[in-house]
Amino acid sequence: MKKLSLWALLITITLFSCHLGHEKQHSISADHIIVPLVSTPLYYTQLKGKLGDKDITIQLLKTAPNLFRGYYCYDSTGQPIALWGTLDSSLVNLYEETNNQEDRLFSGYLSDDGIFKGVWHGNGTSYHFEFHTDLKNAIPLKVYYGIDSAQLLPGYPKSPIGTVSNSIIWPDSLVDSTTAQFLIEQITGNSHLNNPQQFLKRGIDSFILSYRIAAKDADSSEFSDASSTTSWNWTTDNDMKVVYNTWPLLVIEKYAYDFTGGAHGNWSATYKTLDLSKKKVLTTDDIFKPGYKEALSALLDKAFKYKYHMSEEEALDQNLLVKSIPPNDNFIVTNKGIAFSYVPYEIGPYALGQVTLFVPFTAMKGMVKNSY
Repeated sequence: MKKLSLWALLITITLFSCHLGHEKQHSISADHIIVPLVSTPLYYTQLKGKLGDKDITIQLLKTAPNLFRGYYCYDSTGQPIALWGTLDSSLVNLYEETNNQEDRLFSGYLSDDGIFKGVWHGNGTSYHFEFHTDLKNAIPLKVYYGIDSAQLLPGYPKSPIGTVSNSIIWPDSLVDSTTAQFLIEQITGNSHLNNPQQFLKRGIDSFILSYRIAAKDADSSEFSDASSTTSWNWTTDNDMKVVYNTWPLLVIEKYAYDFTGGAHGNWSATYKTLDLSKKKVLTTDDIFKPGYKEALSALLDKAFKYKYHMSEEEALDQNLLVKSIPPNDNFIVTNKGIAFSYVPYEIGPYALGQVTLFVPFTAMKGMVKNSY
């Protein structure tokens, strides 16, 4: 009996160790990856280092030739700050998307050993930085890109042109198959679509077809007027970004811009917070206890007034289409808090753009379930 019990104990320990090893595999499988940041045409990587005396983490994507996108955050606060940038010769300038009048940017050089080195400018000061690839506890991803264009009236010299570009992320081959299929389903809407190039082509072909169908309503006599030609120069731009990537959470952004005539194009960014351990897209019901909305709305109101330099006494509907900001389902979860994002026209006028408001967990005590 003692031998049998000892044998059962050994089996239990072995199974438990295998389970831990499986979880560890998810979280550290990318430890050894160094993405060559110069010679790789398109990529995703995570960089870590210090800005002044503060630790920061950058989610950096090269989503098209000479085009960079991503997010960074101070590790102490966890608030995501969007980045966009370009490559000028070998110099990379990454600008923060901010409502401050002063530009804030990382300006420096990338290297094939996974290092981004240069100077950050902002707040009337500057800091030298050196960030290194660090994909520990992160899911490795790849980036794919496609672009195409078509004449509205083929063969007509003054024909307007429609242009479509599409950039997506995709699980790296190191990602286990179950997690990879879950990610693919969130990226494409179809877990069985395993060819990223085919998915890109599908979206591009759909735009080209729609544009050519629209040609039935076009009259070539219109195109002697430059303004009429411009209204038919349709553009669609879609891309995906990584906002946060620390196991088990991965937050992805899907950005879409469409111009199909009119005064201006329409754009929006939508977010998914993925719990990779549970293979689940998180909802507010997963995170918050019942009855949270009114208290959280007050915190969002406060966050808006702080971000847009409003006094406590000013009414929100002086600037917004609502008297108070409700929490929505377009949110980002980090280890320090939650950011709620509102597309143009959702709570404010188009000119205000997309509004993203971050609320730290420390301000939401009593609202959040213990598992988050």
